Amino acid sequence: MVSSAARNGKSSLLHIVNLQYRPTGGFTKRFIDIFISISIILIFLPLILMIAALVKLSTTGSVICGHAEIGYDGVSLDRLKFRTSSPSGGADFAQHLATQNLAVTAETLWTRKHQPDVSLPPLGAVLQQLGLDGLPQLFNVLRGDMSIVGPSSLTMREIERYGSNTSYYIKSRPGLIGYRLSSGMDGHYFRRLQLDRNYTENWTVVADCREIWQFLTVARR
Repeated sequence: MVSSAARNGKSSLLHIVNLQYRPTGGFTKRFIDIFISISIILIFLPLILMIAALVKLSTTGSVICGHAEIGYDGVSLDRLKFRTSSPSGGADFAQHLATQNLAVTAETLWTRKHQPDVSLPPLGAVLQQLGLDGLPQLFNVLRGDMSIVGPSSLTMREIERYGSNTSYYIKSRPGLIGYRLSSGMDGHYFRRLQLDRNYTENWTVVADCREIWQFLTVARR
């Protein structure tokens, strides 16, 4: 049964009544998340500060913006990113779709999140191409909104496609490294559901380490 509720001061849009399970991986995964996120933040702090300064000088609006998405237990979260476009970026994207005769659907929104945005200014394009725009998500991991490895985060509009199978997604914290992308996910929702279920039911530390290694291997190319 799905209902609207609020827990711990956060909005739970898809709260499953009487949810008794812990997030996938429990304490072990959470400990690894904290250790890795703190380590990376400390190592790359000068880079994070430099990017923040460049974004501040090159665009209007806040340096970091939040994208409203769905996390563990259906609780809404703000997935943090360095601002790579102007505050009117959403309107620019809609105009771009219109010129291509495309509608704003869950699939086009997914494409916008995980493929380069053609309307970005130079700095934003570089940050997105190098994957540096997502560095603030380390703070999402640190405060428990996200995990280092997990399902790629979904918006409310996207997750509605899951229907009664939503529980397979919300049993896990969304991942900074989306295992579905490294699994060759082609954008098909049925395939995403299969991967979410497999990850939830068969999670191991070794599997997460393998995903991190694969991500680092791809990033070095």
